[in-house]
Amino acid sequence: MRSILKASAALLTTATLVLVAGCDGASEPGADHKAKTPTSKKSSASAPPRKSYDPPQKFAAQGAALPAAAGHGSVTAVGTVARPLPLVLHKTNAYIAAADRLQVVDTGTGKTTATVRPRHKPVEQPDAEVDAPVPTQDGQLMLVPFLVEFGGKGTTPSRVGIELDAVSTSTNKTVWTVDLNDLPGGGGEQDAQASVVAATKNTAVVSTYGGNAVTYGVDLESRKATWHKDHVGTAAVIGDTAVSITSKDSVRQQVIGLDINHDGKQIWSKLDGYELTAHPAGPGLIAITGKDYDSGDSLATVLKPNGSKAADLSGDQSELTCRYDDASVTVCQTEEPRTLALNAKTGKELWSLPEKGGTRVAPTVTAAWHGMVYGTTSNGTVVLDAKTGADRSTSPGAAPVAVNEYTGLALDQAEHHTLIAHPAVG
Repeated sequence: MRSILKASAALLTTATLVLVAGCDGASEPGADHKAKTPTSKKSSASAPPRKSYDPPQKFAAQGAALPAAAGHGSVTAVGTVARPLPLVLHKTNAYIAAADRLQVVDTGTGKTTATVRPRHKPVEQPDAEVDAPVPTQDGQLMLVPFLVEFGGKGTTPSRVGIELDAVSTSTNKTVWTVDLNDLPGGGGEQDAQASVVAATKNTAVVSTYGGNAVTYGVDLESRKATWHKDHVGTAAVIGDTAVSITSKDSVRQQVIGLDINHDGKQIWSKLDGYELTAHPAGPGLIAITGKDYDSGDSLATVLKPNGSKAADLSGDQSELTCRYDDASVTVCQTEEPRTLALNAKTGKELWSLPEKGGTRVAPTVTAAWHGMVYGTTSNGTVVLDAKTGADRSTSPGAAPVAVNEYTGLALDQAEHHTLIAHPAVG
């Protein structure tokens, strides 16, 4: 399940919250709780305001090093990003998730300004991979789940469950929590991992991997579960559809879509295959890779919320990675190598590199944001226009792996495992 659990941005309203937990379960989760005040440090009042660029096309050569947790489990010793970073940028802060805490780091200084910890005792997982927290689309809350131990009482033993914390991005304090303390196994799921996948207007999604999966629907007004779906883990949410990969037998897998607004009802199934993986490719697209069950041919397909194909990149291009620019374009790469851009709603191809019969090469994409594509070629770092593929900057100063209007996070050229926050300067 580890390969199908990735994060997307979300809007938190008085709606429904979906939690995908990594085990079987039937009892109702606990009600919400007021959380204890996290430790916090005040930032310097004398610090000058930082200038923003939306989107940035140039970054300062020097920057602030982030804590090691920023690249934990994601950045390799040789300086490559092997999996999504456990952080999200919001304004001038980086929110960095760990198994036992959420760090709020000032990207201008690299210093931790607040630390949020769960109410319950976190399960000890020193080598655990952690996925990024997810902000609501209004930017007011940051959603972060923790795998925790719920203490026993009387003849009831202690259990492992999920505590979901909603952290205010204005105060960096937890404003509410929801406990899911009914994971089966009586505490035998310490290898499970909790991860926020996505949130739509009506639904937020949280997942675990490392065990069987259960999907919970939780109303945000009452903060109580309203439905659950056993043995289903969510790869991504596109539209109002939760997309999952399920096993039909010991080999065969299938991609299914669940209506998250109607009790998680299955509404379609597609692509009998094996070794299937699913990765979010924007709010309306999901990229599926693997092998076709009947032919054994490689699959590389982008699906829409109704399960129809938005783009078919199959053949020998079994490796497919896609990045949404948080605006209107999804940029994908195959192992050919080939870099192409799709309309994030329709899947229509906008441009592709290398050009047929041309001289332009395909860049290695590191990030995409608000109409820009960031990456590298043999000539160095580059920024492309996401809609046209044209070069916008051939000397941006960094190839960020995460970016917003204030900052580009890039790997240190000397200490490859370290992430440097480069201020946006143009």
